[in-house]
Amino acid sequence: RVLGFIFLSVLVQICYAQPEWELSKEDTQRNIQVFTSSQEDSFYHQFKAVTLVPQNSQTVLAVLSDIPAWPQWLARIKHVKVLKKEKNHSWVYVVYKLPYPFVERDMVVYNQVQTLKTGQIMIKTQALANYSVDVETNVKRVRLTNFNSTWQLTPLAKSGTKVELWGSGDPEGFVPALIFNYNLPDEPLQSLRQLRKMLLRDKY
Repeated sequence: RVLGFIFLSVLVQICYAQPEWELSKEDTQRNIQVFTSSQEDSFYHQFKAVTLVPQNSQTVLAVLSDIPAWPQWLARIKHVKVLKKEKNHSWVYVVYKLPYPFVERDMVVYNQVQTLKTGQIMIKTQALANYSVDVETNVKRVRLTNFNSTWQLTPLAKSGTKVELWGSGDPEGFVPALIFNYNLPDEPLQSLRQLRKMLLRDKY
């Protein structure tokens, strides 16, 4: 009985630790899948998106690292400004455009690039709550302070790269969870579609 109780306790912990991802959107032509999952401590869901691209991981990294070009392909990003940049670290001011009647969102994010021993590349992004930045005072925006995302680039055995993106956050202000969760898969789907186009550009 004691062993059974221990096994059950471990099983429950594992179930709580691993989110139950549900396929929410798919683009079979471009080999893109977007999954969503609820979160224990939030009404807002989190997402995970996956695609396979023929380019190598360094080419994908070159696109992701081209911060001024983010508005060209990352969904809903209206404007970016690099506040500070070091070798594998950057601090960026980002403005998001939302459909009416919701006002724009902005945030300062910290990006860190890591290359693992496995050859995988990780790019982690975290919103900063207490980073002061000069912004337009005549534009109404809501500051995001609870946001994070992770890109994982995995070189494939023959050629190409597996691109994975996770993300979660609180939209702040008045955004009903029902609307947020319904539209959540669209953004990573659109971003990965545009990423695949960006990878074809000669500059990368």
